[in-house]
Amino acid sequence: MIPLFKVKKAGVYGSIQDMGRPGYQRFGVPVSGAMDFHAFQLGNYILGNDSNSPALELFLGGIELEILNDHRMVISGADLGAELDGQPVPNWKTFNIYQGQTLIFTRPVQGSIAYVMPEGGFLSDELLGSSSVYPKGQLGSPLKKEMILFARQEKSKTFQRGLCRSEIPEYSADVKVKVWPSPHLDRFQPDSLSEFFQSTYQIKGGDRMGYLLEGTPLRFINGSDILSEATQFGTIQVPNSGQPIILMADAQTIGGYSTIGKIAKEDLWKVVQLRRGGKVRFEELTR
Repeated sequence: MIPLFKVKKAGVYGSIQDMGRPGYQRFGVPVSGAMDFHAFQLGNYILGNDSNSPALELFLGGIELEILNDHRMVISGADLGAELDGQPVPNWKTFNIYQGQTLIFTRPVQGSIAYVMPEGGFLSDELLGSSSVYPKGQLGSPLKKEMILFARQEKSKTFQRGLCRSEIPEYSADVKVKVWPSPHLDRFQPDSLSEFFQSTYQIKGGDRMGYLLEGTPLRFINGSDILSEATQFGTIQVPNSGQPIILMADAQTIGGYSTIGKIAKEDLWKVVQLRRGGKVRFEELTR
């Protein structure tokens, strides 16, 4: 157990995440886990970590970390303006940190969610088989001032490595994603469905539970309410307001609103990395 970071400023929101805790939804426990699992797994790949090694997931920046021990690490995902002792730090490439230095994340430049991970990953308590933090279920705690984060192992490698430029994801503020259709489509007025798949929606706000969209309201034949059924990361719910909600990693396990469909897994990261005001369009996959 190696003390690695002391939190000097907690910023917008930060938490330890791995790939989540599947298998507990029937007990009302969300899977949680990394929001952008693509960036999460790429970061661990760059370091040579196990693919499920816990990382620190950061939203939008504002974080300040005091470094307590020398180590080797990588930042993947969004560019949040990382600086080490005032000098810019690149994403997608390993670098060394030394005791006494300060790592800060100044502002979101591109994307919204970044992953900070040391060689070997963070050491964190496993609850229900996962280190993923889910505060609403009292499973771990988000970043707080003065919190100490521990590395699982000492630095063991000296060479540096990173991704080829062609493999680095680009985080656009205007995306188009594929959607697997829901069995509830007959609850919507047909012309409203056509409008949905031809419209652009904006991110109004949200968190790890869900992203609220704003745009052309969907219209129902007989209201949105249904008997509660299972939901998952990427489900697009539509409450009676007609404004869609994209469920995220910490989403509830069941819901009582009609759904349009589910965003294809390979496109989820595009939506995850949108900030407030970001635009999203939907492409219906063949029914």
